[in-house]
Amino acid sequence: MSDKSAANTTVLNGPVWGAAWMIISAALFAVMNGFVREAADQGMHPFQIAFLRSVFALLFMLPFTMKGGFAQLKTHRWKLYLFRGGAATTAMLFWMTAVVSIPLAEATAISFTAPLFATIGSALVLKEVVRARRWTAVVFGFTGVMIILRPGTEALEPGALAAVGAACGMATAALCIKALTGTEPAGRVVFYTSLILTIATLPFALAVWVPMTPEFWILGVLLGFFGVTAQMFLTSSFKAADASVVLPFDYTRLPFIALVGWIAFGETVEMITWGGATLIVGSALYVVYRERQLSRPPTKTEPPH
Repeated sequence: MSDKSAANTTVLNGPVWGAAWMIISAALFAVMNGFVREAADQGMHPFQIAFLRSVFALLFMLPFTMKGGFAQLKTHRWKLYLFRGGAATTAMLFWMTAVVSIPLAEATAISFTAPLFATIGSALVLKEVVRARRWTAVVFGFTGVMIILRPGTEALEPGALAAVGAACGMATAALCIKALTGTEPAGRVVFYTSLILTIATLPFALAVWVPMTPEFWILGVLLGFFGVTAQMFLTSSFKAADASVVLPFDYTRLPFIALVGWIAFGETVEMITWGGATLIVGSALYVVYRERQLSRPPTKTEPPH
């Protein structure tokens, strides 16, 4: 094989493998959320589920983290780590509440607003320039949320509001990652996030703790295993290709979670939820597309936007 052919194969394989890893990650996250619902159906509170997911994920990660020794964990950015950990904890507690309260597909569709909240945050907090096209996408995305929530036609489900809160937390955590990755390796970010999540969710879990049965222990292990494995595939996806290339495949979580909800819990997805989700996903994809376009250096034939 010539050097040119090899180079072309590498260029092709990067996006292909990145997409494959992202789809596998989406499927694993869907299965994990199925176990969250199962744990709740067996009598476990969402806060206890959040702690078990965090602590077992941390335990599964330790062998990989310790390979490089404790020196790789040294950092001087504790304030930002703690802030990101707080945002991730908020997102986790809201998310667990949403997953056990409303249909899985509905919670997942609402969570796709995280890039839209991140756009708002980047404009208000990071002072990035967000122009009319992206603001229009944000408006369309939240119109999709209103279609799903249908305010005024019936009482708003607390679980739906929790899903919105989770999306806000996810967006804040994502903005922190943006700031951290300039100096911090991915492994360190993931480790400290898991550590802070474990410590921060413990008091909430203790307040609602129910005795651990053998089934609860098994569910906790499964939550940690699927959570960490999904995260590893997610990381591999971002390593294989640009985020703008692989992120659209994250939205396969919706059909995967709809399938899990239907097989395991007999849930069906209303057409209005699919319609709202389509608006949300389309808007989020456009935001990703515009960020990719604006991140490219201008050329002589392409004036800056």
